[in-house]
Amino acid sequence: MPKLNIPPTKSNFLQITRDLDVATEGFDLLEQKRQILVLELMRYVSQAKTVQQDVDTKVAKAFEALRTAVVNEGVMNLNREAAAVPVQQELSVSTRQLMGIALPVVEAKLQRESMPFSFGQNTAASDEVIRQFTDLLEAVTKLAEVENAVFRLARELKKTQRRVNALEKLFIPDYKETLSYILDTLEEREREGFVIMRMVKERRDAR
Repeated sequence: MPKLNIPPTKSNFLQITRDLDVATEGFDLLEQKRQILVLELMRYVSQAKTVQQDVDTKVAKAFEALRTAVVNEGVMNLNREAAAVPVQQELSVSTRQLMGIALPVVEAKLQRESMPFSFGQNTAASDEVIRQFTDLLEAVTKLAEVENAVFRLARELKKTQRRVNALEKLFIPDYKETLSYILDTLEEREREGFVIMRMVKERRDAR
């Protein structure tokens, strides 16, 4: 029996043939998309590992600089200096398209000018704290961009894989089996028609 519940006619045979061609073409395109997504996802995952290591290193450096500054200047002095620093960091978020997926592009506009401390009020340790945490912010921004891209690519890959599987394991086999059934039925009808015509001819000749 056919997988698709349709009458075995020539018009249906032609329609299913066209549908099978479309499904096969769609499968090829989705398979290409799946392969590209896999490659991009692997690239971003590798990049995420590298950026995460960079973040871990900079976190350690930043907090080490903070501990040193606390020892040299004390918490109260650091709080006073931090309140006097007019620093405004900005983030710019945009997107780029990849296979119809909007991947984030995050840029940190970081202020790295000299801190407005007087020489009598602070040491180089407080400046080092600012530098290290600014570097950390830049690395965290990059990590957010990469990890978000990984999430979006993985989600799109999962959707694409489901569609590929549906075409490969359900739709295309069903179309092929239905075509085979219709073709067999039409050929059987032709044979029956030929036999009937031959019998009619033989009877006519016998008369």
